[in-house]
Amino acid sequence: MIFSAPRFIVVDDKKEHLRAITETFERIGSPCLGVHFDPSVDLNDEHFRGVRCLFMDLHLIGGQAGSDDTQYFAHIASILEQTISPKGGPFVLIVWTSHPHQSDGLRDYLNRSVDPNKPYARPLAVLGLSKEKYINVETGAVTEALQLQKAIGDVVVSNPQLAALLSWEADVLQAAGDTLASLLALVPSDQRTTGAFPPALDRLLSILVREAVGPCHVGANPRAAISTALAPILSDRILNQDPLPNTEQIWNSAATLYADQSLGQASPEEGGEINRMLHLAMPGTEILKATDWGAVVKWPYGMSSECLEQYTGLTTKQMLCDEYRMRSSAIEKCTPVLVRVGAACDYAQSNRGPILFLFGLVIPESAERQMKGGQPVKLSDAIWRSPVFSIPGATDVYRLFVHIRFPLTSLRTHCEKWEVCFRLREQLLMHLISAASTHIARPGIVQLPVA
Repeated sequence: MIFSAPRFIVVDDKKEHLRAITETFERIGSPCLGVHFDPSVDLNDEHFRGVRCLFMDLHLIGGQAGSDDTQYFAHIASILEQTISPKGGPFVLIVWTSHPHQSDGLRDYLNRSVDPNKPYARPLAVLGLSKEKYINVETGAVTEALQLQKAIGDVVVSNPQLAALLSWEADVLQAAGDTLASLLALVPSDQRTTGAFPPALDRLLSILVREAVGPCHVGANPRAAISTALAPILSDRILNQDPLPNTEQIWNSAATLYADQSLGQASPEEGGEINRMLHLAMPGTEILKATDWGAVVKWPYGMSSECLEQYTGLTTKQMLCDEYRMRSSAIEKCTPVLVRVGAACDYAQSNRGPILFLFGLVIPESAERQMKGGQPVKLSDAIWRSPVFSIPGATDVYRLFVHIRFPLTSLRTHCEKWEVCFRLREQLLMHLISAASTHIARPGIVQLPVA
């Protein structure tokens, strides 16, 4: 699917209503997808990936308003669980009903009954609107397009945090459009004709990807190559573009507790979740390969002490107790890993030669450390420590400790099948590489101590 999903989606079992509502959206200038509901046909979840406002008839399975709407609530919950993507982001559910208590009941039902393993299927808000107010339900004629636009705006603004996030998303979309426009502006005007434009753009893209990753490596992943060239421009435009109207007011209403002394610090669990989102790419959410820059892979050479000694010169106890200052009782809790590092240009251009890894340990915060004077023994400056992070399904929080003095290299053909635990995002990876570079390049002097 080349084009991203629309932000407004209407699901209705009556084709004439569907046509009228989508026409209403067209009149107010909002992209909208109309989905005809047929209980005998499964809805295509691809249509719902980017939905921000989902419109749905309360009685999709037929029937009239009554004293017990549980069956209709359950049906809507089932649709949301089946169609809403975990990567889709926040959305508002608007149900067509002229009875306000029904939208309140649906909201409470979804909060209570949606699968706890699918919290992304819960809308941030549930609003009830009377379909009769905006279209003629008998003829399907549009009546109040501008009033519908205002009603949607009111529900979004009523949740300032949602409004702020949608404003940020709009900034990103605008920055992406500006980036594409600046790219296309490089094509000479005399070549912007139906026949000349495609080859001219081909030449421009080819120059960019060649310089980004080298001519020998574009074919492996052209999309990644062009992203390497354009991503820094996109990021800069997001940060420095002119904000959309009311952006400052929206954000002032959305983030209000930053100066509140009672806000306090994040708990280890909160910090672990946030740091994971900021700094780690996890399996199942992104494509990860052992050869990726920043990939953290499980120790691939066997877990016995002899295997570790063969590649590092130290037994397991020597490594964990003497170098990482862990207690013997914590050895089983520590997971040996390798972290893929190296020069950015070597990675981007897939330069020849062995791939460089650094030895590390993933250690839970609860693991027993060697103590001195009531405090953990200080680690060597050669050991880099990550922020605390959580691992899905684990009850503890963890840190990654990387030992700069224990590098290993591997040929690509040997390591590309290694099991990936996660990948360090660029900001944290550059922090590690900078620490390693500083440690390796630090100068030493000879001096005599004096009393």
